[in-house]
Amino acid sequence: MDELASGATAVDLPLVRIAPGTRIRRHRRVTALSGIALFACMFLPAVDACGPVVPYQLPPVLPPYAFGLVFALIAISQTPRALRRGIAALRAVAAGAAIAGAAVAAVVPEIGVPELGLGAALLVLLGLSRASEPRVAAAALVVATASTSWFAVWCLDDSALIGAYLSLASSLGLLLGAVLWRRELAERPAG
Repeated sequence: MDELASGATAVDLPLVRIAPGTRIRRHRRVTALSGIALFACMFLPAVDACGPVVPYQLPPVLPPYAFGLVFALIAISQTPRALRRGIAALRAVAAGAAIAGAAVAAVVPEIGVPELGLGAALLVLLGLSRASEPRVAAAALVVATASTSWFAVWCLDDSALIGAYLSLASSLGLLLGAVLWRRELAERPAG
């Protein structure tokens, strides 16, 4: 009877053929659902000022909702081309926020200055040339933190309505998604 060679077994073990970087991206569900929910909150009454005020009626407060939609679209993107388009949309919303912030800062500085600062910071973070996924995840973290702070201030007001509270919850979800995204990118093997 022939003896088996050293290290050989009677049954070949199955080979695992998973390409690096194709692991399950757990942040996608959280980021996408939270971003879509945040965008939907744009159509809910947020504050009561002699009647309910819906955010889409006030263009200076629209950037957090637009960022939510863009990050949701980026989170569900599956191809490099879709990611590039999402980054272009992210730059466009950031530029729009900076321009709107500059215009509003002269009239209502407590809204315009933070909006201008956030838009400019995101444009610097993303850069003018090719942005990478880690930079987009960092931008998601910045936007989610700013949005959570913004909606928390709204919720402290006595005139806050359901839209403000749901916007805060959605922003917290986006923040969780951004943290998960950054963690997944940090754990991804190099190469």
